[in-house]
Formats: sequence, structure tokens, C-alpha cells
Amino acid sequence: MYIEKIKLHNYRRFKDLEVPFKKGRNILVGDNESGKSSILEAIDLTARGSRHRVEDIGIEALLNVEEVKIFMAGDRKLDGLPNMYVELYLSDIIEEGLDGICNSNGNKAYGIRMTIEPNDSLSHQTLAVLETENASFPFEFYNISFQTFSGEAYSGYTKKVKTIFLDNSTIGNDYALNDYVSSIYETALTHVEQLTTKHCYGNTKESFKVNALTQFNNRLPDGYTFALKNTGKNCLDNDLTIELEGVPISEKGTGLQCMLKTKLALKRAPDIPVIMIEEPENHLSHTNMRRMIDDIEENNQAQIFISTHSDLISTRLNLRNCILMNSATPNETVALDFIDENTASFFMKAPDNNMLQFVLAKKVILVEGDAEYILMDAFCHKVLQQSLSELGIDVISVDGKCFPRYLEIAKVLNIRVAVITDNDGNYAENITAAYSDYIDGYDNIGVWADYEDRRRTFEIAVYEDNKEDCDDLFLAHRRTLTVQEYMLSNKAEVAYKLLSQKSETIIPPQYIKQALEWINA
Repeated sequence: MYIEKIKLHNYRRFKDLEVPFKKGRNILVGDNESGKSSILEAIDLTARGSRHRVEDIGIEALLNVEEVKIFMAGDRKLDGLPNMYVELYLSDIIEEGLDGICNSNGNKAYGIRMTIEPNDSLSHQTLAVLETENASFPFEFYNISFQTFSGEAYSGYTKKVKTIFLDNSTIGNDYALNDYVSSIYETALTHVEQLTTKHCYGNTKESFKVNALTQFNNRLPDGYTFALKNTGKNCLDNDLTIELEGVPISEKGTGLQCMLKTKLALKRAPDIPVIMIEEPENHLSHTNMRRMIDDIEENNQAQIFISTHSDLISTRLNLRNCILMNSATPNETVALDFIDENTASFFMKAPDNNMLQFVLAKKVILVEGDAEYILMDAFCHKVLQQSLSELGIDVISVDGKCFPRYLEIAKVLNIRVAVITDNDGNYAENITAAYSDYIDGYDNIGVWADYEDRRRTFEIAVYEDNKEDCDDLFLAHRRTLTVQEYMLSNKAEVAYKLLSQKSETIIPPQYIKQALEWINA
């Protein structure tokens, strides 16, 4: 069994969103507040079938804020009250009773759904609240329900899809750890085994009370006795933990906890078809992150959902598995499966890169080296009188041979990209011919280099346009190398000195000025 797609209606920031998923790995990437965590949460809540969990979060937190505001600003009629649902469409079904037409499409399909909607049996009370002078939204009169597409109700005890949710962003939180241990416990044991175990635990507590505590009751006033706290669950949920070689995982470092939780979850893959991991990069060193990625790559039994800000995770687990989300367009997602296998494979093997920064950006300048990267913000101030960040322009340093890899992605995502590169002594061949497929056909892509072949590199162009400043900084004590030769041999160091000592007077080469004006247009 796996989740083929999710449909959200009025769930948190999503008014209406449908996202198809792959059977294997699904990597949700996006900027802050884009809704990555909300997607995982929606899957988790719907699969759990726990009213208590929804109530803990609060209906007021889950129901779309904009829809609530629109309703309260309108005529406040009962039939206009907003509702919310999450639907999980399922494939490769073994269990019967999951198919039917009880879904938003009204078509026969396999799946489950969670709905939060006004309670019809309390309509009179709801109307009375709405008619008061200073009415607030009637969240208290909403009903939470879980049902299959066949119309059968389910709950946490009769859940239809086994999932596990690892939220590494709250790894140090005791509640989150207890919740994780409980989810492992609930998926490892059948419902009958859970009841039997809890009964056994209750008997053990009663035995402790009789055999260990009774002897001290005479130290209390008449009628009082020592006892242990008791709940319907006999406190097993609170006391249960998981140990590694005799040490509770709560006593391990947060990074190791992340590793352990993921390893344990992946080992449960044959029994848990859906595993969700929130920000697996949290608390992990680069080495441990690579190990975690290896563990995830080796798993081919579970459907895995990952939300991440990590370039390493998104590229090593294949860009084609990524789903791009953007806070500016909350009801749209873009699957990066259009990236060809060769490009995806390249980024899996290439050195660390800024691919997520690139795909999430609106305007990007790709430069060829560290020197251009160091000086670009100073050039921007000179040309546009504002900083790159103020203008929403990202700068990424890329090996010049890799420019086409990025541009192939920019073509589809419509990212505005300015490539600033060297002509390497032949503008016609290295720029005009080499980038003709991008220069001629795409308005969002531009490539700039110095038009004069003799100004073959960035350093030569900078020196010729800033000879006085460069001689002032680098001419002293020149014995063997000329200033120009020194700049070519020490590119990053030279750029840093120009930035720190000559940023007020430095003149950008003309081709860089043109690129900055174009990217900001």
C-alpha cells in the first residue's frame, strides 16, 4: 500500500491543493512557511484517525485562517460555514473496504479522509453564537470525523494506514519522544497485544503496591495507604521507552537520537508502509547526514516522505523525487521529475552545491568563481544603489562547465538567471555558440561576458577598469609578477582586498553592469 496523492481543502494555509506522490521517495522542499510540515502533518493526522490528536493541535489552528475571516466578515449564514478535509488516495491495496465514492470527487477510489465540519446536531446553538453582537468563530461546534472512501468510520484503534512520523525539529522535546516511542509500540504490536500488555503492566503495579509499599502504610495516619498513580492506560505510555545497549535513547545526544529514530523506523518498513521524516538534517553532522542518506537509499520497502532545507539530502536522494513548494503560491506545487536522469545523476555525484537555493529563487546570478561572488554585492550597490538581498537577487558560484545543468532547470521553472562568465579569449565560440540554445529561446535567461577577446577573464577586466586602485593595493614589492599576473594568481584574495579597501571606488566591468541591470528589470 502507498499514498498515490493527497487532497487538501481549507487545511492550514492551503485552500485547495492536490499533490501526487511517488511510490518510493518524496522530498518536499521549499522556503519557510511554504507548507512542507503541514503536508506531513496532514498525512499523519488522517492516517492516525485520532480525534484526541486533532484536538491537541486545535481546530482553530487547522482550519484555513483566510476562510474564517471571510466568513466572519460576511453574512454569517450557517450554510456558509467553511469545512475542511484531507483525503489520502491509496494504491496497491490489500485490505478490503477502502474503496467507494465517499470522497470530494464522487468517483470510486481507494482511500481515507479526515473531515472537520460544523456539527449539524448543534446548528441552533451555532446560530445563536453567530447572531451575538461580538460573535467569535464557533470552532467549539465543529465535528471531527475519519472514514474510508466506502463510508466506514475508523479511529486510532482501527486505523487503515500504518505510518510513523519522525519530527527531528522537536527531537529534544519529551512529548515528541514519548509520541515517537508510542508510535513504534503501536505499530509493533497488534491492538489485542497492546491491551494484553497494558493489563500485564497494571498487574505488575498492583503487585509492587502489595509487596513493596504495604509494609510502610503503618507510617501514615489511619485510613491512608501508599499507592501508585493509575490511569486507563496504567501509565504504560508514559513509562515506555526504547533502549540501545541498555541506555534509553532519551539519554543519547540529539544527533544520535535522530539517527536511531530513523534506523528504527526504516527497520519497521515491512510493517509500516509510510514513513515521514521532518527535517532529517537537524542536529546531524555532515558525516552522520551522509550515513542517514545511505540508510534511506537502501530502503525500498516503504514509501518515504521527507521535508528538508538540505541540498545534500535533496540532490543525493535524486532531484527527480523533489516536490517544490513556495510560500508565495501556497496552492501550487512543482514536481522536479521533469529533470532528465543525466542531470539528476550529475547532482547526485557532484560536489556540494546550492541547488535548493537555485530552484527556490526568483532571480539568480550564476558566477564562475569566488572572486566574482565576493565582489558582486559591491558591484550591485554601484550599479543599482541597493544590495543584492534588498533586491531579492541570489548569487551562486558554479563551475563554469556546470552552467548548462542549472539552465536546463531554469528553462522549466522560469527562474530569471543571469550567467556571468569569462570569454576565455573567444567570445564567439565560448559565449555566442556555446549558449545559443539558451540565449535565443528563453527570455528569462541571459549570458554575459566581456565582448573583447583580449579581456578573457574577470581579473583582466577588473584590472583594466580599475588600474589605479589595483596598482595602489598590489604594486608595492612586485619583483617578479606584474600586478595583472599577481591578480590572476591570487583571485579570491585579491577580490577580498578590493572589497574591504576599495568598495567605494571600484568600477564594475561593463558586462557585469549590463547583467545587473537586466536581472533587476
